[in-house]
Amino acid sequence: MATQISEPVRKFLEKPNFAVLATHTGDGLQATPVWFLYDGGQILINTSQGRVKLRNMQKNADVALAIVDGQNPYQYVQIRGRVAGFDSQHGGRDIDRLSQRYLGKPYAYPGGDAPAKRVSIRIEPTHVSAQGF
Repeated sequence: MATQISEPVRKFLEKPNFAVLATHTGDGLQATPVWFLYDGGQILINTSQGRVKLRNMQKNADVALAIVDGQNPYQYVQIRGRVAGFDSQHGGRDIDRLSQRYLGKPYAYPGGDAPAKRVSIRIEPTHVSAQGF
């Protein structure tokens, strides 16, 4: 069940702070820093095919994110949720959206990566808590 996000938290999520994504590995947890975008009530992230976090989410849709204010580490948001979908068709477009948000320019693909390898992941928040608001 999706949860409502308060106006102060929504405004915080509009800032380009980094998130740490936690996924289940099967025998533990993996935590990875990621770019994100709060979009249509969901959290949008992006990765490349073959990445551990993608395999983890394909096996177990339960995830958590911690987003810390880059200027004030005592202000942060924790989101628990479930993967709502994987989108390979728009992965290249979405990594450019995220790169524009964080770097102000299109994504520069490292060797071995390409638009066709990108996958967008949408996360439906089920629980949100905030500190410092």
